[in-house]
This record gives sequence, C-alpha cells and structure tokens, in this order.
Amino acid sequence: MKQEDYIKGHPGEWLLLFNDEIIDHSANVEDMLRLAEEKYPADKFPDDVIKISKVLSGNIRLH
Repeated sequence: MKQEDYIKGHPGEWLLLFNDEIIDHSANVEDMLRLAEEKYPADKFPDDVIKISKVLSGNIRLH
C-alpha cells in the first residue's frame, strides 16, 4: 500500500497553507482544494507557496 493511500484512510484534518502559514482547515480535502483555487488562483500565485497537508489524528504508525 502506498503511503498516500494509507494517509487518506485515516482520520485527521486537511490544512491549507500559504507560505507555511495555516489559512484554513477541514476534514474534507475537496473543501481545501476549492478554497485554494478561489483564494490563490494558479495564474497569480506560484505553486510552491500553496500547500495542502493532512494532520493525522489518533495513534498512527507509518512504516
């Protein structure tokens, strides 16, 4: 199993980050993608300043 799939299957919050600063969060990644597109359109902001990351909750062990 890919680590990506493993992470998607665990509970947690998705974060929208701009220049490594948390802008918003949601349990739904689609909400974060939509917000990123609305607030930071690709034609105005470089890709490297906008990130979406997941903070896992619970007792998680990655191998």
